[in-house]
Amino acid sequence: MTPEQKNVVQTITARPSVWRHFTPAGMVALMLGLLILCVIIVAALRNRRRASAYLAFTLALILLIFNAVYFGINRVRRGWYPVEFSHISYFVMAVSVVLGCKRLLSLAGYCSMLTGLGYILAGVVSPVSLLTTSFSAAELAISVARHQAMWLCGLLILFNTGSFRMSDVWIALTGIALMIGFSLLVYYGLVYPGFDPEERNTMQIIAIVQGNILQYVTHKPLPLIARIATSAGIGLAVVSTVILYHIINVRINASRKKRSERAGTKYANYCVGVLPFLIKVLKYKGVIKPARIGAKRAEYNCEQI
Repeated sequence: MTPEQKNVVQTITARPSVWRHFTPAGMVALMLGLLILCVIIVAALRNRRRASAYLAFTLALILLIFNAVYFGINRVRRGWYPVEFSHISYFVMAVSVVLGCKRLLSLAGYCSMLTGLGYILAGVVSPVSLLTTSFSAAELAISVARHQAMWLCGLLILFNTGSFRMSDVWIALTGIALMIGFSLLVYYGLVYPGFDPEERNTMQIIAIVQGNILQYVTHKPLPLIARIATSAGIGLAVVSTVILYHIINVRINASRKKRSERAGTKYANYCVGVLPFLIKVLKYKGVIKPARIGAKRAEYNCEQI
């Protein structure tokens, strides 16, 4: 064990919590174990789309309430603002799923999966930094639980509940661009002018946009060409994975539909949320008549709960 790791162990051991005996190796095992558990849950629910939809809705509602309270309290106490891509993803995913807005589910699912997986990989590749940068054992526990929940929601949307159209790829790409644009406005002081300047200069999303993210590995400034190549490479990777995310979902649903046709059963898209519930109530009261809504529109608005 390196001297740095020994310091981490001593720091964590001094904290009276369930993390007392955690080492970097233990953090890696925990992150991988929870990742695999989430995959098992999604696989077990692959043929239970209604249960998957309610699970995703419950997790999203919990995350929405918790993060709203969490950032509200810490904005006053510590001056924390939801400025990073992962912070914004918490609310994009939670609001989209809770509302049941199907055309935003691909953006919500992708951002949720990317945020969760990014944190998990960071914990596996550099567990020491994950342990040392946490303000407390409680904050570390919150981060692990929150990001694992995001990972689980992203998987549920991709494999079990989402039903995307390839023509809607632009929605996810535009949403990601707007999220990055919001972080840039924060960085230049146009949004959250009271945000700590030191915290503003350490925003990870800005380091990615500027191509400086590899400085965490090299520990020295990168030449301009390397920065441009890094930024362009990450941008290309994001666009490619967004497209791949849609392709996987479209093929999964096409396969499900074929199996339903062979079995002689009706293929149903289940989506729960505030908007589908309101539509169902309005239809029940006769405000909205089913005959006035086209088949494709009815299916895509997730009116079936």
